[in-house]
Amino acid sequence: MKSNNTISYQSPCNLASLPKETSVLVAFSGGADSSALLHLIVNDAKANGFTVHAAHFHHGIRDNEADRDAAFCKSVAQKYGIPFYLAKADVPALAKEHGNSLENEAREQRYAFFEQIMRENDIPILVTAHHAEDNAESIMLHILRGSGIAGLRGIQKCRPFANDFKLVRPLLECKKQDILDYCEQNNVEFVTDSTNFDTNYSRNALRNLVFPHISDIQPKYIEALARLSENATEADDFINESARSFLENQDSDNIKLNEFNNLHHALKVRILAITFEENFGASLEKVHIDDLIKLCTKATPHTALSLPNKIRAKIENEQLCFENETKINANEDFSVSFCTGDTALNGVLINIEKNPKEKSSKDSLILDVKCDLIDQNASFRSKNDGDTILSGKMNKKVKKLLNEKKIPLEMRKKIPLLVQNNEILWIASVAVCDRIKQDKIKDGEDFYRITVRFEN
Repeated sequence: MKSNNTISYQSPCNLASLPKETSVLVAFSGGADSSALLHLIVNDAKANGFTVHAAHFHHGIRDNEADRDAAFCKSVAQKYGIPFYLAKADVPALAKEHGNSLENEAREQRYAFFEQIMRENDIPILVTAHHAEDNAESIMLHILRGSGIAGLRGIQKCRPFANDFKLVRPLLECKKQDILDYCEQNNVEFVTDSTNFDTNYSRNALRNLVFPHISDIQPKYIEALARLSENATEADDFINESARSFLENQDSDNIKLNEFNNLHHALKVRILAITFEENFGASLEKVHIDDLIKLCTKATPHTALSLPNKIRAKIENEQLCFENETKINANEDFSVSFCTGDTALNGVLINIEKNPKEKSSKDSLILDVKCDLIDQNASFRSKNDGDTILSGKMNKKVKKLLNEKKIPLEMRKKIPLLVQNNEILWIASVAVCDRIKQDKIKDGEDFYRITVRFEN
């Protein structure tokens, strides 16, 4: 939508493809960008009936100025009558402790705070005030670091956040001057961060020293880099979709070499990167991916390669396999009957109680199910290749769901599946089948409460 002052703004709920009444959390620094954004969103919320929350993170860097910013943000939230959350951390000390740059540590601490608020208050959408110049800076930084095509995507309008949420940028197409004009025309007050002019920070150096010279050569460099971002996004999406399609068509978590070795190099790179990141929660460097591709090309049986996070890749049965070197025995199959009481198996504790008096907490490792939906054929077992579950009116591959939830590879055989007559009813922590989910328990009806806990 366009405001009366031609600022480019899109409703967060629309960007996230969620109902218009969905609650949002605004990352509120108090600067011009986030102040304009909060003003726009508060007005949007009045029209569309959603709840706005605001959060401010004090980085412990600018002393009295940072205290001023926190107090300002709190007063603005009070003026708007919206919930406000404040946290403070000694980011310089944490950066030193973690061996991190000040910029990266600040970002990690800030986003961890936002995630905590969203989980505690059931807020699905995080909103930040990134704008067109921010996008241009991100792309240029990635270019200078020798990024691949994924880095040229720049900042996305909407992306997943912390697995369960969405992060949106309603002002991404808006230029900084348009934001300043909006603040002036609508009497939106804001504070200025003095570190914005400190060129020791890479973004500030680009903004204040480099881009003014680039604009002499290409006055529309912001639009040009935005086009580069759009083109890179299209190409990157295609590679991603092709890589995921290949992985989804594999029968197991392993990769068949006769299919993999015939693929384009760019597709091989992406398949390996996705596999490692989603299975083990880490990124592979170029040298590791190059070594993996050589391993696959030679395809010598029983050869292996050590990777980061104590992961080993090996060639077995004409397939590329991954295993955690510290948990090699974690992939044992199991199957146990459904019965009340406690059951311990393969590092997993299962407790089944009939008609408990306590209310169930919101926990993906707890399931309440009607007794009449469970018969003598019910059991718990480990995942098998080719498993599917009917969830969201679709038969979904269990392997794909585990990938989406970023369940580590060594944990996948440990997760118990509740199965009855070859139908998967529940995957602990991952998904519930439609038949169970839609058949709500009414007062007075008998039900089982199943609780799963993992050792360590």
